[in-house]
Amino acid sequence: MPNFPSAPGRWRQLATAVLAALSLAACTLGPDFRSPADDLAGDYQVSAPQGDTAHVDGPGGQAQRFTDGAPIAADWYRLFGSPVLNDLIHQAMENSPSLRASQASLRQAAHQLEAVSGADLPDLDLSGGATRQRSNGARIGQDNPMFNSVFNLYETRLALSYDLDPFGASDRETEAQAAQVAYAQNLLRGSMLTLVDNVVVTTVRLAALRDRVAASEAIVNLQSDQASLLGDQEQAGSVAFADVLRARAQLADTRAGLPALRHQLAVTEHALAQLVSADPATFQAPPLSLKDLNLPADLPLSLPSELVRQRPDILAAEERLHAANAQVGLATARLYPSLSLTASLGTLANHGDALFEPAAKVWSLGANITAPLFHGGTLRANKKAAEAAWEAEYARYRDTVLGAFVQVADVLDAIERDADALEARDHSLEANRDSLALVRKQYRAGAAGYLDVLSAEQRYNQALLSRIDAVRQRYVDTAALYHALGGGWWDAPQRDATPERNDRTAAAPAAP
Repeated sequence: MPNFPSAPGRWRQLATAVLAALSLAACTLGPDFRSPADDLAGDYQVSAPQGDTAHVDGPGGQAQRFTDGAPIAADWYRLFGSPVLNDLIHQAMENSPSLRASQASLRQAAHQLEAVSGADLPDLDLSGGATRQRSNGARIGQDNPMFNSVFNLYETRLALSYDLDPFGASDRETEAQAAQVAYAQNLLRGSMLTLVDNVVVTTVRLAALRDRVAASEAIVNLQSDQASLLGDQEQAGSVAFADVLRARAQLADTRAGLPALRHQLAVTEHALAQLVSADPATFQAPPLSLKDLNLPADLPLSLPSELVRQRPDILAAEERLHAANAQVGLATARLYPSLSLTASLGTLANHGDALFEPAAKVWSLGANITAPLFHGGTLRANKKAAEAAWEAEYARYRDTVLGAFVQVADVLDAIERDADALEARDHSLEANRDSLALVRKQYRAGAAGYLDVLSAEQRYNQALLSRIDAVRQRYVDTAALYHALGGGWWDAPQRDATPERNDRTAAAPAAP
């Protein structure tokens, strides 16, 4: 009977072999990733207007100022001072299908990372079976009494296998998948930021349209009263019938614009219903006006080095570059040999009652090495393809960074121009109000015709509606600034579900 080594002796031999093989795993091939964020940030500047912007009296007219390096709260939308807006955003964050899709994609990437990381550990399998066989005697000779015998075979086996990683292929594969998790995290952050911004912008547009409709309806009522008064005066012979016709024509033109304006309001209500995942047929949009919103006076301004580490789209592009970098290392490692260890311990017998007898024990230890010799150039071509993919991702990353700084520059300029535009619109409204009052006085004195009155009224009405649009634009561009700066997601409560990292891509953000 063979002399089997004891169980502790067998596992000691296996451990010695594993440690000897692991001593070879002293290098991880391929380039180590280094974030290009700081290098690229040094190529750009972020500059905002100095001092306060222009200001006027009335809703949305207060001055704004920028503060370099000021913190950005995750719930920055609360600066607009509207509980109704806060509730809409909360409803959107709770129910958005697009946000749920991004959250599911993040969980998928995290589970895939678990699967890839598990491949670094040894595989341990337990198996057992029973077979019935017939031997034809080809290997034991015709004189053997077992010739053409039929017998049963019973087996149990505990098998251990471990693929060593001397050149870091498994490490690079895990690194690439970890980058995919961080990429999904930043896509989720971007989805949340875009959703919040869309709710803010749509709500502001809704409030502005309600103000426009209200102003237009007030104009219609005023013109209707005017047309009736002129009709009475024409009957009394104090005004010409031509003036009556002109007043009625102006009233008809103003009324003709209301259906299109109300349709825009309905479309905006439906868009808001979609953002909060409500049925547009039953959704009741809040009766907001622009005067119900507060315009933030103090605005943050991030430094370039902060901007590249705050914006989710830049961080997502960086993680795609990180994954591409790891793929280069993986393709490089596959050019070199791979090692694996195997071990098994079990029993083998041709009678079930003898399966666990000492004589039925079987075991094996093994080590395998596979070195690629000729693959038709496939492995080197894969490495070159991975390098080209890295170059493409790097170019996309640079383009994303450039686009981010362009967006910030556009918004900073827009905020200053918006304040100037509102000031100009306010002056225009005041001037047209005075002009209309003067022309009406002259008309009553017989020094001006009714055409002059109509022209003055049209200019005043247009100035009134244009001022509403100018106020709306200030709110929209203020929200665009917070969006362009990254939205303050790093100041939100963190939640688990993903592997930790040592930067701002640590975990999926909680809903603001």
